[in-house]
Amino acid sequence: MITKVIIALLLFSGDTMIEHTVTDGVKDCLEKKRMIERGISDTAKVSCVKVEAQIEVIEGVEFIRSIGKINS
Repeated sequence: MITKVIIALLLFSGDTMIEHTVTDGVKDCLEKKRMIERGISDTAKVSCVKVEAQIEVIEGVEFIRSIGKINS
C-alpha cells in the first residue's frame, strides 16, 4: 500500500461516511458527483474532497483502504 494525496468522492448519510472512491482529479470527481446527486435522496450528501489516503492497487485499479487526513 502507498500513501498519497488524492481527490476522493465521499458519500455521507447523516454524519456518517458510507462510501468513498478514488477519482482522476477534480473534473472527474465533479462529473461523478453530479451524476450521483441526480439519483439519490435528499438525506445523502456527496462531496469531492482532497484527502491523504492509503491506496491499494489491485489489477491496475486503485482502492482506498483508509483515509488519514481530510483537507477542506
